[in-house]
Order: sequence, then C-alpha cells, then structure tokens
Amino acid sequence: MKNKFMNKCISSALASVMMLSAVPFCTSAANDDTMVVVSLGDSYSSGEGIPAFYGQNKAWEDRVYDEDWLAHRSTKSWPGMLEIPDISGKMKDYNVKETNSAKCKWYFGAASGAETKHFSQVRQRKDTYKRLSLFKTFKTTSYLPKQMDIFNKAGNDVDYVTLTVGGNDVGFQEIITTCATGSTYLHFGSDKLKLEKQMDSVWEGFDSIRANIKDVYTDIQSAAGDQANIIVAGYPKLLDKEGKGVLISKKEATIVNDNVTKFNNSILDIVNECRDQGMNIYFVDVEPEFDKDGGHQAYSDNAWINKIILTKQDQDLDQSGIASSYSIHPNEEGAKAYARCVNAKIKEIADSIKAKKAAAKLLKSASAPAVEETVQSVAVSGIIYDAADETTPVADAVVNVYSGDELVMTSKTDAEGNYSFELPEGEYRLEIIAEGFKASEISISGETVPEAIMLEKAETEADEEIVQATEAAEKIA
Repeated sequence: MKNKFMNKCISSALASVMMLSAVPFCTSAANDDTMVVVSLGDSYSSGEGIPAFYGQNKAWEDRVYDEDWLAHRSTKSWPGMLEIPDISGKMKDYNVKETNSAKCKWYFGAASGAETKHFSQVRQRKDTYKRLSLFKTFKTTSYLPKQMDIFNKAGNDVDYVTLTVGGNDVGFQEIITTCATGSTYLHFGSDKLKLEKQMDSVWEGFDSIRANIKDVYTDIQSAAGDQANIIVAGYPKLLDKEGKGVLISKKEATIVNDNVTKFNNSILDIVNECRDQGMNIYFVDVEPEFDKDGGHQAYSDNAWINKIILTKQDQDLDQSGIASSYSIHPNEEGAKAYARCVNAKIKEIADSIKAKKAAAKLLKSASAPAVEETVQSVAVSGIIYDAADETTPVADAVVNVYSGDELVMTSKTDAEGNYSFELPEGEYRLEIIAEGFKASEISISGETVPEAIMLEKAETEADEEIVQATEAAEKIA
C-alpha cells in the first residue's frame, strides 16, 4: 500500500532504455500497511459555509473551546469525501478523532481563515462573541495549533496530503467585500478603479506570497516524508460572469474571476517548480468543473458557491456585525465538485504507482542476474490535438502504455489535451484512443516522444475503436 523504497530494485538489463529526464524510482512492500491521509489548508478545505461542523452540537460555552469547531471543519467537507483505491468508504469514516482503524487514518487539520504563516510560523487566533442574554455576552480568544504540528501525530510516513492555501494571503475575502459594499451601481464609496487597485496591490507584493506558498509545500514534504503525495487544489472562479444586479457589476465579476485564474496559474507554476526540484507534488485545477454547464459560481442559476450572506448564521464564531463567514465559499455541491476533482487525481496517482510496480516486476523478471540498487524512471508527457486544425486539444483521450504486449499503464488527457506519467526506463508502445477519432499508436524509445500527437477523425464507425479507461485499468489490476 505504501510507495516506499525496497531493498532490491531492478537489474542492469535495462541498458538499452529511454534517456528522458531520468529521476530515481524504487518501490517496496511497506512494513506498515496503514493508509495515512492528512488534509490541511484554509476555509476552502475546512468546509467553511457547510454545516454541520465537528463540535457544533456542544453548548456554546463548550464549543468555543473545541478546536474542530473553531476551525470550522465541516462534516461535509471535500477532504472528508476523498476516496483511496482499495480502501472502502471515504476519509470521514477514518477520522482519527472518531475512529481507530489499522487500515486507514485521516488527520483533518484545515482551518477557516488560515494563511501560509499559520502552517509553521504562528498559531492562528480565533475570537468568538455571542450575546447570551440582554445583559450578558460571552467572548473568548483561542489559538489553534500550527498546522504542521499535525505531523507530530501523523508521523513522516504519510501517503497523501491535500490542501488549499494562499487565498487568504491574497485577500480574496476583502476583494469580495469590496464588491458587496462598494457597488459600482450604487456608488457606496467604492468603484471599479478601487477594485483594480486592490488587485494591482496584490500582484505588486506577490513575490513574498509566492515564496511563502512554496515554503509551505517544502515544509509539508519534509514533515510528511518523501513518499507522500502532496495534492494542491486550486480555487474556482467565485462570481457569476454576469455579476449580480446592483450588488456586483459584470465588470467587477470579471476582474475578480480573471484574477482567481491568474492566481491558480501562479500556484501551478509553483507546483511545477517544486516538481522540477524533485518534490512529489501535484496540482488539481477545479475551475473546469465549476465552469461546466454555464458556470456554478455564486449568483449563478445552479450555484455551487454561497452568495454573499449579509446576516450572521448560527455557527458564525463572531455573532456581532453583519455578513456571515459562510459567504463566497463552496456549498455542499461545491464540496462534491472538489471531491470529484481530487479523487480523480488520487486515482491517477494510485494507478501510476500500481503500473510502476507492475512494470518493475515485468522488467525485473526479464532482467539479467546482476542487480543494481535503483532503476531510473522517466517522465513522459505531451499534448494530443485534432489533426483537422492541429490546435484543438482532444480531452479524455485514453493513453495506454504497453511493454511488448503487456499493458503497464493507462492514463487520460485533461481538458487541454495534456497527458503525463512516469515509467521505468525502457521501450514502450503508446496506444491513443478517443471517441470520434481513429486509434493511433506510436513507439517511444530513446528521445522519440513527440510533444504533440495528432489524431485523425474517424471516417466510419469501423474506424472508431473506443476503449474505456476503466477497462484498461482493470487489465492492469
């Protein structure tokens, strides 16, 4: 179950192999078969805005001292809906605070309002306020543990770490507040120019934010162990593209959404930089999922993000003032959308691990007696296009990888036609299958993997060779 180093790896019979950007790769059987998953991050991971929260059933005087409630960790959060192949149920079924399972342990440490500094630098402050009666108010100040402290319990033998981070550092909440309280239509003292200045200010100071985000990733890998798969989820566009009447103009919505996309692209750049430096980290883009069917942003017809809620909700920590902290956070459907995206990445990673082990076993069985300590793996990637114009990407194309006649890997292209995976060095055959296109095959050996592969349209039904990715995965299993 673990992807750890084994004592013996593959032999020197792999001399005639690909020479593509090699990085070390070994596998082993783990002594400890417990799956360990850690979920960290900000409100988009904690499930802010989606009651019920862990601890909320306690009396107010008690819940204000409950760490889970103070962090607004939702029982319906997307990390709790994550599924790991070969583990039954969802992560919420393995919450270490509620279940003692030798099969799987889930540590939930995300906290609403968390910034990068709350991972390893300072403890996050939480203030509560509630009027209990006409003459009595109840106020508290508490401090959550630093999020990295969770590894004191989870250890450095973690399989997966999930997180969202950075949104509070760039001040998304303040940006939305500007839209709500300073409508360009109502002229409440704010206008489009002010919003643009806010965004300009964010990007002027982004170098330090960028460095802090990268430090979080680095600290997590160090604490969780090199074998840990770190999955960084991005953020959805927040507002319906048409705005919301007199509250948010179309121009304001465009400014906010464009800058969310810009921020996601920056996160992707940081993740790619970390991967280039050998870190085991992945980015999950949730924008396409939230953009489906015309969009599911706040104020859309089928919104997966809460609108701006101008009245306090019963679980808001601070019951004074206006505007709930639930505002502009994914609702229950939004959490499900996040879970779909991250679960797809987890399956991709798990399939890759399984395929690597299968390929390593296959190559080892055919190798010479001499055994080396490691076998190199190679990164294989490219883009698949429609040959009709050579610019339209082909999404959801199945990419099957064969060593001889043995299927050792299957993958799918994303919305932009990209595919990527790692393989032990060797000679392989790629089979590309997509609905409406002729099946295509290419051999990869040496440095012959093309950056772009063109698929011809199928002319007849006989030309359409469609194979489901799930069937290919079953062959590996």
